[in-house]
Amino acid sequence: MRLPNETASSWVLLTFASFSWSSLCAWAEFPDLKPTERAEIEKLAHSLKTHIDSLLKEARDTQEAQLFGRPSAQAKQNATLVLLKRRIDEALALVTIRLGGGSKKHPAVLSFLPGLLTGFSRAPIDQRPKRANEAAARLEAGEDFGERAALVGKLKDAAERAQQAIHANDGAQMGWSKERSEELVAKGRLRLELERVHRSLGALFPGQRDFVESFFLKGEKPSEGTSEDETAGTNEEP
Repeated sequence: MRLPNETASSWVLLTFASFSWSSLCAWAEFPDLKPTERAEIEKLAHSLKTHIDSLLKEARDTQEAQLFGRPSAQAKQNATLVLLKRRIDEALALVTIRLGGGSKKHPAVLSFLPGLLTGFSRAPIDQRPKRANEAAARLEAGEDFGERAALVGKLKDAAERAQQAIHANDGAQMGWSKERSEELVAKGRLRLELERVHRSLGALFPGQRDFVESFFLKGEKPSEGTSEDETAGTNEEP
């Protein structure tokens, strides 16, 4: 028996293991074997199926996190950061008009957003909500103008949304890592179980190497004919 490479996906190993489990189930039904042999094969089949089911669950959980959990959290984080920047843009434009007389170099404008958008956009992602809240606090404490209260509220709202999305994205990443770790453990256990099944069959049927090997795929194919072989045969010239 030659197991799939350790770097192969869980799905490759599951396909390999599923064939072996199905082979065990098939031989457990055949009267050619002794009742004691069939009983032992049934035990091997049950144990192998347990490990297959375990890896299948973990692989699906990892896939679910990879296809939906992580992308959803990343997209939400991205959207909230874009929203935050848009609201910073909006606030800067109004502060420039209302307090700076159209000049971004006016002290009131520079006080509201030091470094203007360059400093904000280059800040680490996890620091942007904090900087937006600080800007909102400076705006709230500064000179009043008609739209000030609305701008402060919008900045704080966007900062809160961004902060929550950043936390959620970190959680999704950690969740995926946890699922992946559990998948790798289940994958290793299934490989060990396949090796145990191989040894057990060898002990159950000593001197019948070809028979034992027939319970396992050779590469990606069974030891005897496949539907592809049969199809090829029907297409041969007479």
